[in-house]
Amino acid sequence: MLLRNKLIQNFTIGILMSILVFSVCISFFINRTMTSYLLKNRNIEFERIKTEFEEIFWRQGESEVKQRLENYSKKENVYIEIFNMKNESIAKFNGIDDDIKKKGKFVTKDYSFYSPQTNEYFGYLVIGYMDDSYRTNRQATQLRENTVDSILITLIISCLIGFMIAVFFARTLSKPILNISKATQKIKDGDYSIDLKDTEITELNELSNNIRYLSKNLEVQEKLRIQYAQDISHELRTPLTNLSLHLEAMKDKVIEPNEDTINILLEEVRRLNGLVDNLKKTFDDNSEFVRVHKKHFNLSILINKVIENFQPRLNKANIKLKSDIKENIMIDSDADKITQIMYNLVSNAIKAIGNDGNIEIILKEDKKNIYIHVKDDGVGIDKDKINHIFDRFYRIDDARNTKTNGHGLGLSITKTFTEALKGKINVKSKKGVGSTFSVIFSK
Repeated sequence: MLLRNKLIQNFTIGILMSILVFSVCISFFINRTMTSYLLKNRNIEFERIKTEFEEIFWRQGESEVKQRLENYSKKENVYIEIFNMKNESIAKFNGIDDDIKKKGKFVTKDYSFYSPQTNEYFGYLVIGYMDDSYRTNRQATQLRENTVDSILITLIISCLIGFMIAVFFARTLSKPILNISKATQKIKDGDYSIDLKDTEITELNELSNNIRYLSKNLEVQEKLRIQYAQDISHELRTPLTNLSLHLEAMKDKVIEPNEDTINILLEEVRRLNGLVDNLKKTFDDNSEFVRVHKKHFNLSILINKVIENFQPRLNKANIKLKSDIKENIMIDSDADKITQIMYNLVSNAIKAIGNDGNIEIILKEDKKNIYIHVKDDGVGIDKDKINHIFDRFYRIDDARNTKTNGHGLGLSITKTFTEALKGKINVKSKKGVGSTFSVIFSK
């Protein structure tokens, strides 16, 4: 069922049920009020007859009391009978004709009869009269029937008005929801150019804002997925290039295949395997990816080893690397993650230069912190793009990326690892001059 039809149905049913409940309540209260009114009038009538009869009966010194009572009963069309304490009838006055009895309902009521002088029990009094409330009942019945007819007419009119109101509100509510539904369908089909207008309903505006936000993010993610293959190759290229250059150097007998060289190659293979695992984990919500395995080690030796592994690649690109490594800087941290950080920073410095340039790596410390600086005189980064270079899959469209695919996962992983090790990473760069990446660890 369409949303609009469902809303119309619910609105109509709600209005109809409200009117029905209201009608039942009105009918109940009218009937109850009429019944109470009739009973009250009947009791008043009995009390009036009793009072008037007693006034006539107990008048002392007046003659013709019996005749006066007879005349009263005929005048009032009532039946009165007096019983003594032995339940014996001592007087009867019947002022009701038989023809009148056939036209209505004869009702009676007993009253105790006391002497007004001595207040002694005299007997009891039976009063009867023709209850013409049947006329009132007919009127009440007619009133109820007319009320029911009026309620039915009101119900029909109210349903028609309610249906029109329901249609109006249903269209008002369903239109923005249908627009949101169409927008989500466009997103599903890969079209992110949605146009949702704000409404007067806060909840729908919030939903529209969420859909817009989702659309923009999905559009960005779609572009990132397109670059995914290139980003993967970017991250794998560094260790593969190092392996290739070492093997070519060994083939050309520039480097001897000794134990140190083989260890370098094995280290690159091990790092390549680790990188493949890390690439997968960057897409998983896996805490193991950033879990820190601390140990006490010599950071100076580790960085010198990283520099040594990059040497064949530096030589081929005619890049000069100057190092200022303070000796025997010890640290309690994760050696594998710091190695990955250094590989990514040096690799990006090489890509920023391309060929014929300079890189400087500095390691120093003070009483509170350990500082690692990687400087290059490459193409540099625009000021408005510096805040995005650590975003996953973000790439800079400049000369650096044209040849080397630029920043992708490398700096994102670098920042993730640095923060996992409770460190900070900063970058200073100027277009056409170069960049300096600084990693700071607290002692």
